This record gives sequence, C-alpha cells and structure tokens, in this order.
Amino acid sequence: MNIPVLFKQSIIALKSNKLRSFFSILGIVIGVMAIVIILSLGQGLKGLVTGEIEAFGPNILGIAVKIPGSNPIGSAISMAQGIKITTLKTDDIKALKNKNNFPYIVAVSGQAIGQEWATYQDKEKRALLYGCTEDYPLVVKTTKIGQGRFFSNRENEGVARVAVLGSGIAEDFFGADNPLDKQIKIKGQNFKVIGVLKNQGGISFGVDMNDMVYLPLETTLKEILGIDYLSEIHLTLENSDYFNRANEEISRLMRRRHNIQDPEKDDFQITTMAEILGRINQISVILNLLLGFLAVISLIVGGIGIMNIMLASVSERTHEIGLRKALGANSQHILYQFLIEGLIITILGGLIGIFFGVLISSAASLVIRSQGLNWPMAISWLAIFIGFSISTAIGLIFSLYPARQASL
Repeated sequence: MNIPVLFKQSIIALKSNKLRSFFSILGIVIGVMAIVIILSLGQGLKGLVTGEIEAFGPNILGIAVKIPGSNPIGSAISMAQGIKITTLKTDDIKALKNKNNFPYIVAVSGQAIGQEWATYQDKEKRALLYGCTEDYPLVVKTTKIGQGRFFSNRENEGVARVAVLGSGIAEDFFGADNPLDKQIKIKGQNFKVIGVLKNQGGISFGVDMNDMVYLPLETTLKEILGIDYLSEIHLTLENSDYFNRANEEISRLMRRRHNIQDPEKDDFQITTMAEILGRINQISVILNLLLGFLAVISLIVGGIGIMNIMLASVSERTHEIGLRKALGANSQHILYQFLIEGLIITILGGLIGIFFGVLISSAASLVIRSQGLNWPMAISWLAIFIGFSISTAIGLIFSLYPARQASL
C-alpha cells in the first residue's frame, strides 16, 4: 500500500467536486475558528481583569457591606435590587487607623461614590465623584499626582471643598491652562482644584479612571450625597503574611462596633486580592469550558456533515470503486483512501480555522484596546492545539463509517 499515492488520489477526488469539498471543510473551519476565538478572548478578558486587580497592589484588603445572613452573591443581588446596608461608618476607619491595635496596617481609605454634573465656565461634564480619605494614593498604587497635591486629613475632617481631577476631565475643562487653584462647580457648590492625577491608563472595570473627580470623603458624604455611611473600606497591609491575622482581628473589631454577637449575622465581608483573583480564575475556567463545549458541538456538527457528504460521495463513486477493485485494489486500499480524504478535509479545515481564529482574535483585541481598555494581546496556544486535535479526531471518526461502506 503506497500512502503517497493514496494521498494523491484523495486530493484528485476532492478536486473533482470542489463545491462538496468546500462545504465539508467549512464546517470544520467554523468549529476550529470558534474554539480559537472563544478561548483567546477569554484569556484576554482574564488578563484584563487580573491586571486591573493586581494594579491595586498585592497587599490590599477590602471591607464591604453585606446583608446579614446571606452569602456574598446573594447579598450583591439584593443590594443591586435596592436594599441598602448603612452600618459602615467613617468611625470604623478611625478605629482601623489605631496603630496600637493594628500596627501592620499601612493605610486606610473609605469609599463613597456618586455621580453629578461638574462645570467650569461654559463647559460641563457628567463626572463620577469618588469620595475617599487622604490615604487613597497609598492604597491604590496607580494613583500618581501629576500636578499639585492630594487633599490632607485636615481638609477631609474639615469638610473642605477641594477636588483632585483625573487627567481626562482636567484636559476637557482646562486644556493647556494650569488647572490648579481654579474653581469648578459641583451640585451648585464651588470646589477648588488642588491637584491633577497622571493618566491612569483609561477604562477600568467599565469606568474611565481619567474622568473621575476625587473629593474628601466627609465632603462627599455631607455636601454631595447627604448620607453618613460608606460602601467599602480599603486598606493596605505591610505584607500579605498579615492577611489571616488581619481578617480575624478586623472581624472582631467590626462585630464589636456593630453589636454583632453571631458571626452568621455579619453585616460586612472581608476580601483579599488573592481571594478575588482565585474567584476570577474559577469563573474563567468554568466560562471557557462552557463556551469551548459549545464550539466543540459545532465541530461535531461539522463532522456529521463530513460523514453525510462522504456517504453521498460513496454512492456516487460506486463505479469508480468497482473499477479500482477490478484493477487490483483491495478493500484496505479503498478504506484508507476515504479515510485520507476525510483527514485532508479536517486538517485543511483546521489550519484555515486556526488562521482566521488568530486573525479575528487579534483584530478584536486591537479594537478593544482602541477603546481605552488595557486588553492584553492574548492568543491561546492551548486553544489552537485543542481545536486542531479535536478536528483531526472528528475527521477520522466521522470518516470511518463512509470509508468502511466504500470498502465493502
């Protein structure tokens, strides 16, 4: 049995019916392309989210409100539906800053977020207002002062009307002019610009960080939002070795301050960066498996199409098969020829699918990056290997029955 000759005969047979061969290859192309695109974009999304979280620093610990008795997911759903937990206060920040009790805590910043129109002269912009304390730049490492300064603890405690602008909104309002000491208006009140941040890289978690206005936390609560509670507290530890100790000691403090006897009734939840990254990795794996499974189904459908088309080809080539047997070809020769035809279809379809999958994934990444997201250019080599391997296996499996029918 001469394998090169069988390959040559298989290629001639496929060329003799180009339209049928095209549609056989198309099903495999679509399936492999889907696997490469789905897993590559999934890897890019994971890289984006992981990068955003890691940018805050590895030693960050977050304290967020939670509905007592519920798990984090149920609590988040309930709060998204409008339920508010108002027990997290600015006094909790002061308690966490007590160095006698928490010598390993480097910085603490509370969070209160609102959205208002900010105006300067005849310019206005809908801005996200981020209320925080003077420790915010020490907690969020991406926060770098480009001009001026960040506000002080005295300005926060004194409910000062001062503002630090993101680089984007500063450019929109002032252009090339110096924004320092200028007055912008928020909710009918004048705020003095005391600082401008350096460019923070564009969109993060769906928000353009450069279009944010940073205000003292007390000013945000009392003058803008009219509330006395926080949504979150973020703090930085000396190093990640203190996570377990911090979790236990901060939990005791919060329960004592919030009069909680039963830990099951906690109105807060403490999360580390490591836990967040772990959850993201779990979600990413599950999502990729589900989407990859759907792509494999499309490959199986393509394999069924190959089988049907090859069965039709067998019935049409009965005369050819009989003639070859009369000239000395045995059943094994016929079997291998049809198997090789199926293999050529799937290998060719797999290579074309990989090419277009990589091309579309790269183009999609460039488009996403052009929108300001720090999207990594990620091509999943695992997806390429899996897609090509599965397509080849499917080609052989679904070509086997038509090949056996031809060889009988």
